[in-house]
Amino acid sequence: KIMTQMNDGHRLFLQSFMSRGILNAKEVKQLFKICCLKYKIPHPENEREAQAPLLEFVRTINNHIEPFHMQIRKGVSEDDGSSSYGLVCTSESTITKLASDYTPSELEFFKKLIEIIVASDNAEVGSTETLNLVSRLENVKKLSKDDAEDLLSRLETNKWIKMTHGKISLATRSLLELDQYILEIYQDDVEKCNICKKLCLKGQTCPSCGTKLHFHCASKLFEKEENPKCPKQGCKKAWPYEIRRTPRKEETIYSRTPEKSQKRKADV
Repeated sequence: KIMTQMNDGHRLFLQSFMSRGILNAKEVKQLFKICCLKYKIPHPENEREAQAPLLEFVRTINNHIEPFHMQIRKGVSEDDGSSSYGLVCTSESTITKLASDYTPSELEFFKKLIEIIVASDNAEVGSTETLNLVSRLENVKKLSKDDAEDLLSRLETNKWIKMTHGKISLATRSLLELDQYILEIYQDDVEKCNICKKLCLKGQTCPSCGTKLHFHCASKLFEKEENPKCPKQGCKKAWPYEIRRTPRKEETIYSRTPEKSQKRKADV
């Protein structure tokens, strides 16, 4: 099959991902429209009708960048189930992919931060505990607490972490780009969601068998269930948690129909 060539619109779209790192579904749709208008690429004005051309647009880019171990992929917030899209390096499972933006000391600090987040009960840690990590840095130049505060601010700005009410957790970008690193380094401490099969740090865990579900995956699974049960074969014990109701329809860049198309491109 002949591969569709990339045009200037595709290149602008890709450059935006390279500079911004991660975009939500609404931003991706706006970016697609901007690229089409700038380079006079025909596209439907209606948002629903524009979904298929947008999906094809992203697929064309991915076909061209996959030989370089890059791909535009979908990530989902563990807090509210909202979709974001990032440019991901598919060949590296190490955190060194961040080396161009952060010093060795800063990378070591971020590694330690990931470590304590993974080890915590709710995948979030307090700012005081986080700043105390400066005393645990080894084989690198020491950071002051002021340095660490500045680093946390940059990590938040670059969407690697979330800071809410004094609590720090990994943002969707980290889950999307660093999932293989986390799954390899902490394979005995982390689980994949039983439904979406992706890394799950925040969620609900079956007290009987340890099966873990993202909050949003549990919401979708148990939406119409009066007596929800653990989805794992061989368990099926009562699911003892309150089910969060998803307040709004999830916004994605791909159409929910046809079913075949949805399954094929569920990761994009």
